[in-house]
Amino acid sequence: MDQNVPLRVFLLTFLLGCATGSPVELISLVPEFVNFLGWQGSTWNFTNSSTAEWDIACVNELELFVNALHKDEFWAVNLYDSWGKVPTGVFFGNIYEFGNFDQCRRVHYSHYYGTIAGQHCTMMVDVRGLELPVPPIWYSICIPDSCQPRMVSELVNAFLQDYGMRVVNDLDTFCYKNEEQSFSALTITAIVLFSCYGAFLVIVTLLHLVLIYTEKAIPSFIDRFSAYSNLMKITATVPQNKSKAESMDCVNGIRALSMIWIIVNHVHDASLGHPTTNVAMRTEYTQSYYGVLFHRLGGKAVDIFLMLSGMLVAMKLLRELDRNRKLNYAELYLHRYIRITPAYAAMIFFAVAFVDHLGEGILYKLLAEDIVNSCSTSWWSALLYVQNYVHHKQMCFAHTWYLSVDMQLYFLSPLILIPLWKYGKRFAPAIVLLALLSMSCVFTTFMVNEYRLNKSAPTGDGLMPRKTYHATHARMSVWLFGVLFGYFLHRTKSRTIRLPKIARILGWTLAAGMVVLTGYSLKQVYVGDYNRFTVVVDAFYESLHRSFWVFGVMWLIFVCINGQGGLVNQFLCWRFWQPMAKLSYTMYLVHIMIQAVTVTMQLKTPIYFSGVDLWYRIFGLVGISTVVGGIWSITFEYPFFGLEKKLFKKQI
Repeated sequence: MDQNVPLRVFLLTFLLGCATGSPVELISLVPEFVNFLGWQGSTWNFTNSSTAEWDIACVNELELFVNALHKDEFWAVNLYDSWGKVPTGVFFGNIYEFGNFDQCRRVHYSHYYGTIAGQHCTMMVDVRGLELPVPPIWYSICIPDSCQPRMVSELVNAFLQDYGMRVVNDLDTFCYKNEEQSFSALTITAIVLFSCYGAFLVIVTLLHLVLIYTEKAIPSFIDRFSAYSNLMKITATVPQNKSKAESMDCVNGIRALSMIWIIVNHVHDASLGHPTTNVAMRTEYTQSYYGVLFHRLGGKAVDIFLMLSGMLVAMKLLRELDRNRKLNYAELYLHRYIRITPAYAAMIFFAVAFVDHLGEGILYKLLAEDIVNSCSTSWWSALLYVQNYVHHKQMCFAHTWYLSVDMQLYFLSPLILIPLWKYGKRFAPAIVLLALLSMSCVFTTFMVNEYRLNKSAPTGDGLMPRKTYHATHARMSVWLFGVLFGYFLHRTKSRTIRLPKIARILGWTLAAGMVVLTGYSLKQVYVGDYNRFTVVVDAFYESLHRSFWVFGVMWLIFVCINGQGGLVNQFLCWRFWQPMAKLSYTMYLVHIMIQAVTVTMQLKTPIYFSGVDLWYRIFGLVGISTVVGGIWSITFEYPFFGLEKKLFKKQI
């Protein structure tokens, strides 16, 4: 190591006001700020404008603060005590020193100019000028709330420029002071609408309970909107159906477990962005087989949902075609749109209206601005289910790309299922060809753009998610295989297929082999030196692994519904999974917002990463998402199920 590195570390510590020693040494930075401001007064262009008046007030209060600090006045010492101190383990990844967010905000001192209150500002300081082998340092200070973020940034940059350092983040998003809450017209409208709708549901529910108690007939309208009625529908479980023609009980377990795995995946994703004191240990975890298995493999749960969607759509529409020999397209499309849109629209409306007011924290403004700006721009493409193409750079809740893909494929399903119903297995090769074309699109995109899956590799044009992950044409292969599987199940629904023992052993071996190969290969392509493999390897893996994964799941469903799943079937058909399977849609909707809000609210200090803490947060998010998803389903999903059933007398 360069022998001057310790000197540079000391210089960085001193310049950021973190040196240990006497009180005078601790505060040496602050008067230098004020003196520098006096020397460069013209830089801030003091005039009689309101902005300049704020700047003058800031300078006066900074000087007052410095003088009070030299006199050991408690309010000034308290304000300075909330500054960040020297972080330990910088070379172990601890580049965060946020000070004390709440202590800073509680400082309040009255003086002859007015009142000084604490304002917490977090700066990302580029320290490349010190030639340190560390990324930018996150450092927080507490200053009088009369100082505008713009001025704070200018002051710090002017002071640090001689040392080759500078603040590189926008302090408007990272400065917090006590301000009175004010509600926009949109927020007020949302409060009124949600309150009225909530009051309506409460009244209907109370009326429903009264009718039950008095043993009177319950009108269908009351039953549809009653929270009690919808809660009973969600929590109701039924015994396993022994008839193969109607038995899909194992799908409940697969849906519930897939939803849990999606949450596992997203908690791992979020943990990679948390300010962490032990980044080196987090990196070790994410590069281990254990970390890769639970993180990266969790993304395959979405492919399971896509396969199930294709399978169930095929079975329903083929049954409808057998019965009526035609499809009612208006009914088909409205059925789907009404079924999933109200809960989605309510979440977008709630987020745009209230996320600014739900909490605060060092990263909270950044989160709130991202949600509000994205959803204000792309709400319409989200509700038309085209945002994965129209607003791919600014999606309203990025995880809902799946809804766009699923809806687009649903709308295209008659183009595939009518010929499949009419021509039977003669049309199956055409569907396989479409699936292969989808996979070849992914392969070609990887080859042309030289995309790599390994996170240490160059990112290229940065559009890999848009082109190969969020795009419908890139994800449709597993849905198409699900359609073929649904066709097979539809054609064999009236008979049980009993495979001989050797066939079952071979099937389980192949299915397990595909799943294990997919999981094992994840670590090989995502972790380590990316030069070990060529672009061709990554292209083959990305284009094939999703299909391999769902082939294994399709085998599992096949043996379970034919009564040969054994203990696996008993586990997946466990009645415990039925309520969670019903809530999987609303859990998918709300879990990201719950995670984002709660995590950024609590991140007022960097966290210590550990596997135990990670799983503690996973199970916590599963539980909270189940409760909130249940409330969302009772409020915005099941009532519209009832309306949709009323609108369309016969079910598709």
